[in-house]
Amino acid sequence: MIQVDSLLYKIDQKLNKLSTNEHQQIQLEDKLLVLNECQIILIKQKMDKMDATKKVYEDLQKLIEWPEEHPLRMTETDTQLHKWASDLAPLSPSYMFYVDSYLIADKGRCKNRKIFINKDLTAHGDLSMLLNNDHYKPSFEYQETFNMVSSDEIAIYTDGTFTPKMLYLSYLRYPKYIDKVGYIKLDGKTSVNQDCELSLYMEDELVDLTVQKLAKYTENMSAARNVQINE
Repeated sequence: MIQVDSLLYKIDQKLNKLSTNEHQQIQLEDKLLVLNECQIILIKQKMDKMDATKKVYEDLQKLIEWPEEHPLRMTETDTQLHKWASDLAPLSPSYMFYVDSYLIADKGRCKNRKIFINKDLTAHGDLSMLLNNDHYKPSFEYQETFNMVSSDEIAIYTDGTFTPKMLYLSYLRYPKYIDKVGYIKLDGKTSVNQDCELSLYMEDELVDLTVQKLAKYTENMSAARNVQINE
């Protein structure tokens, strides 16, 4: 965890070093808004490197939801392609990025077999090739299939001979909104104290991203005011 007070202090400290009064006029709620935007940016940057190093996985481990906690019932939505899908929108906490999953399926007298799912999400353009290639198409006997995520839906495919019962999904959830007592939110609720859930050693990265964005924001606002004055 990274304390919100520490984040705000370090942000102010770095902004003040830029030696401009513009940076001292940023409201608390604006700082928090940008801070939370940068939290998402930092997570996305880490996710892009997820397969590259074990350390990146450790960076985001606190945000990973485990598959046994999120069973999803599958419904066949395309009988020709043998596509089975489930809605991601009801997931709680809210779904952000796919991590991994496995399937429980039946075929004839064989019940509750675990089917492993390719960890890399399938691109839509590869679907036809995978379904028609004996080396890659879904197989109950080999206990493997593939999936794809689009919008708020996750889909898996079969060869038409087995029936998916339940998909167990592991995913990266959205982090809690970093907040600080002292203002009224747009929905009328009072702000609360909420620390950042990311690991402490990521604090400097988050602060630097936030300061860069706030500095750019205030410089743009100053430039806009100068244009109005000149006009």
